[in-house]
Amino acid sequence: MTDSPQETTKGWGPGRKIKQLTNAVLNLDETLGRLDIITDRLLLVLEKLDNTLGKLDGSLNTLNSSLDSLNESLGRLDNVLDNADWMLSPAQSLRKPLKRFTSRGGKEAIVVRDEEEKDTELEK
Repeated sequence: MTDSPQETTKGWGPGRKIKQLTNAVLNLDETLGRLDIITDRLLLVLEKLDNTLGKLDGSLNTLNSSLDSLNESLGRLDNVLDNADWMLSPAQSLRKPLKRFTSRGGKEAIVVRDEEEKDTELEK
């Protein structure tokens, strides 16, 4: 194969082509090496992410079981409050009549009467 005169004058001879192809292969090799490093680092990041997501999943399971336990406790507390309300409802029905009674004289009137009784006993 003979080279045309234009190829040799422009610097595109066989030696130049081989040199450029060699440089291209070296650049490709360097690029692939960098890509290999990036892929390895990305693999490490993905492994750490997988580990982190596993820990997060465990934490969410713990939180879920804690919420279930809290829900059960609140259910039991609701039952206790319902029972307390049921037991206190008779006392609640007496509250209004007792309030009327205490509003007439109240504690102060009772204390004054007690002091008057003590004074009369001392006079005797």
